[in-house]
Amino acid sequence: MNTIKTARSVAISKGPIRFLRSSSVLTQTEVNANLSGEAKPYDEIPRPNKLKFIRAFMPGGEFQNVSITDYSSTMRKRYGDIFIMPGMFGRKDWVTTFNTKDIETVFRNEGIWPHREGLDSMVYFRQHVRQDVYGEVQGLVAAQGETWGKLRSAINPVFMQPRGLRMYYEPLSTINNEFIERIKEIRNPKTLEVPEDFTDEISRCIFESLALVAFDRQMGLIRQNRDNPDALTLFQTTRDIFRLTFKLDFQPSMWKVISTPTYRKMKKTLNDSLNVALKILRENQDALEKRRQAGEKINSNSMLERLMEIDPKVAVIMGLDILFAGVDATSTLLSAVLLCLAKNPAKQLELRKELLRIMPTKDTLLNEETMKDMPYLRAVIKEALRYYPNGIGTLRSCQNDVTLSGYNVPKGTTVLLGSQVLLKDQTFYAEPEEFKPERWLRDQETGKKAQVSPFTFLPFGFGPRMCIGKRIVDLEMETTVAKLIRNFHVEFNRDASRPFKTMFVMEPAIPFPFKFTDIEN
Repeated sequence: MNTIKTARSVAISKGPIRFLRSSSVLTQTEVNANLSGEAKPYDEIPRPNKLKFIRAFMPGGEFQNVSITDYSSTMRKRYGDIFIMPGMFGRKDWVTTFNTKDIETVFRNEGIWPHREGLDSMVYFRQHVRQDVYGEVQGLVAAQGETWGKLRSAINPVFMQPRGLRMYYEPLSTINNEFIERIKEIRNPKTLEVPEDFTDEISRCIFESLALVAFDRQMGLIRQNRDNPDALTLFQTTRDIFRLTFKLDFQPSMWKVISTPTYRKMKKTLNDSLNVALKILRENQDALEKRRQAGEKINSNSMLERLMEIDPKVAVIMGLDILFAGVDATSTLLSAVLLCLAKNPAKQLELRKELLRIMPTKDTLLNEETMKDMPYLRAVIKEALRYYPNGIGTLRSCQNDVTLSGYNVPKGTTVLLGSQVLLKDQTFYAEPEEFKPERWLRDQETGKKAQVSPFTFLPFGFGPRMCIGKRIVDLEMETTVAKLIRNFHVEFNRDASRPFKTMFVMEPAIPFPFKFTDIEN
């Protein structure tokens, strides 16, 4: 298959590394000081029997089809705040910790090039199956060390600067307006409830928004072109990848030993999404060249255009990674926000008061200035992230020997940092079962925010390797929630005691036939 030619690969392969050593990184002296003589050996860290552990994930086993949060909660009760998840079939042991001091120790000692394992099936695909496309540019998901550092350094200005997002307010507003019209089309005229498969509509809305950023075009999956074959391929494959990765890289799997049916499906899924992405980018390049030849003025501020200036190969890879990392996780977050507001009408009313002040009409355009003054909206989204933790945490490989929970953990050990599990722990959050956006706001009298235990609320990670798409997710969530709650009063008249399950990321466990009642003014 022909690949897109590299335009400025030198920006990646030879470009300067702009990361500076953070003052928060522990020095080797400090690390050595952590390794006191009192620390117990690594072999004494609690761990389940490997054979019993494998059996627990098999049909009829304790953890068959169990979400990662239920699994981790069970293991935490059984073994305490630190234990080893046994490695097997080519995967190393993972130390799992829920101790905030351990989490801080690992993050503070991760260096300027943090090493994260865990997506081996995707890494293998990029390094060995489609090396013709990826080559030395394997993306932030797969790259490590200096290679990762140079890539992150090159694309940080594209993703992390607010000015790069300004151009998306208007097209995102158009997408959200389409979504609102779609809700009105599909809701029951008598009950005002949407169909039970509404999560698919939410995912289409999120996909449309992320595809706008990733590939600089609107796909039309919400209303205009719901059967667009290329868009549907990307839409479905990006949703499948996380589920397949969970089976291959978290649960016991022999794919590293023999080619399993799940791995073959994963390979096909990754190939299909890559081929469509290459096709779309070629079409974009051709259309852009025609416009240039016609003398049209080209807006070169889009993320895609700025990534193309770095390297067209980077543009393809980052476009796919935006969809892969964003569609399912952000769709579920939007479902969680709507559910929290539906089950807490007083909080929804408080949010709407803020929105009415900023958006006097339903058609009020959102822009950088108006979005600055919405603290309650941001608190609602932040509290939804806490109330329904999206996953268990993140993975890091220790850069030096460290002491975790009193045990010596050698350099190179993979550690699963279970910060997300702590978000519903009353040790760290008062009234954890209450949905309280106010916990994230400043007290009107003192001007101070409530103290939150460090290294518990890390939905986007921490340090140099924190999620590069955070600003995109923030923009998308804030604009979408603002438009929906300004237009509708949302209710949910079903049982919501266990609405989500968590594999690598959280996903719906029940249908969401929300009731959307039009706001009068």
